[in-house]
Amino acid sequence: MRYSIIFVIVLVLVSGFIAYFGDLLGRKMGKKRLSVFRLRPRYTAIVVTTITGMVISALVLATLLAGDKSFREAFTQWETVTSQNKRLAIESKNFEVRNKALQVRSIQLEKEADRLQKEADKARKTAVEAKKARNAAVEVVSRLKKEIIERKQELDALRKKSNATQSELAAKAKQLNEVQKHLQIARNNLKAKQTELTSVQARLAAIGAQLIQTRVQLAEAEETLKQQELEIDQQRSTLSEQKKLLVELGKRYLNFQQETMELRNSELKFRQGDELGRGVISPRQSTLGIKGDLLSLLENLSQKAEKAGAKVGDNERAIQLIFLLDAQSYIGERECIDMAASTIASGRLQNADALVQIVCARNTVEGEQVPVELHLYLNNLVYPKGKFITRSKIDGRQSEGRILLSVISFLQTDVSRSALRAGIIPISNPDPRITAGVDPGTQVEGLMAVVDKIKAENTTVKLDVYATDDIYAADPINMNNIRFNVTRAD
Repeated sequence: MRYSIIFVIVLVLVSGFIAYFGDLLGRKMGKKRLSVFRLRPRYTAIVVTTITGMVISALVLATLLAGDKSFREAFTQWETVTSQNKRLAIESKNFEVRNKALQVRSIQLEKEADRLQKEADKARKTAVEAKKARNAAVEVVSRLKKEIIERKQELDALRKKSNATQSELAAKAKQLNEVQKHLQIARNNLKAKQTELTSVQARLAAIGAQLIQTRVQLAEAEETLKQQELEIDQQRSTLSEQKKLLVELGKRYLNFQQETMELRNSELKFRQGDELGRGVISPRQSTLGIKGDLLSLLENLSQKAEKAGAKVGDNERAIQLIFLLDAQSYIGERECIDMAASTIASGRLQNADALVQIVCARNTVEGEQVPVELHLYLNNLVYPKGKFITRSKIDGRQSEGRILLSVISFLQTDVSRSALRAGIIPISNPDPRITAGVDPGTQVEGLMAVVDKIKAENTTVKLDVYATDDIYAADPINMNNIRFNVTRAD
């Protein structure tokens, strides 16, 4: 750029000098009226002036070519530089096209990276759920180990009791042998007395007093013999009862071993505290109708339990309704249904339906009938349609994966706590094999729609939750009955 400016300045100055010098030379030659090549003086002045300008321009050009290397290169390589510029312009356009293609490819790669990030987040969530399931299984195994240790302790106690019974039985047998020896001695004495009585019959009259005394002794001996025989009979009866008890303990020990082996080899199908299902029953009907609804609910849950591996019992169902009084005794199914029907019927004046929750009463393996308990609640209206539930703030400048995790955490913490405080009855230890859930695809689509709204704001937003339908105590909180309202926090 600097050489171009200098060249323009020099060219302007030289042009002015040439004009001035040509005009001056033309005047002088015109005044002197010189002639060249037989031309008129006027034309001679024009020719000289023209040649002088051409010579001066040539000298200036030669001076620039000799003195400035850059000018010389630009003057001599002008066509080469021009063609090279055209080629570079074409290459620049090609590079622009390629750059646009690379930008499109970069956008595609960014979308692919976001998709892979979502899959990675989903995989992490699956890993967390698998870890929770493994921890639950470890807890179940630990609980089973504790039960096995307790059963072993009970078995050791039974063994000790059996050993003590056998020792006592040996002592009783020893006492029986001693009594039999005394009885044999008494019998021998009786025989001796009878022999002596026979030998002294001739002297009966002389020794009458001695005979009476002997009879008295004989009566006492017989009485003692009878008492000893009664004691022997009692000891034999006690021995028989102890033998029966020992046989019963042996059977219980074998049954316990068999149950322990079955427990080790069987898969735990139903856990204590798991909710098998629930139903809503109206108290505004007869007691017979309430009992019919309860039996229908039990029948439906029995079919589900039977499909999961439970055994049909004497009541022709795979589940049996009980009410535990203590660790050893409980109330039967008929009494439980009568009590529940009476309790539901007593709530007519409260004008609210009854929520019936069926919960597993103890751990059950495959091939066993499932004992269940019945819990009753009032199915009150918790959230009317359009009712505000709770609110949270979420940063919309995060990635979509982090926004999704924030929304899920908000549902699992704030929304769940608000629902529990308001009166929603949660599912007790839900088992996906028994409890039917909502469509996960619908839930994920709803959550992703909320994430898109938050991401579109690209700032901190307020996330409000409202009920889209009337929500009762028995209803779950999910995307089917709630909606999200997204507004800017500022």
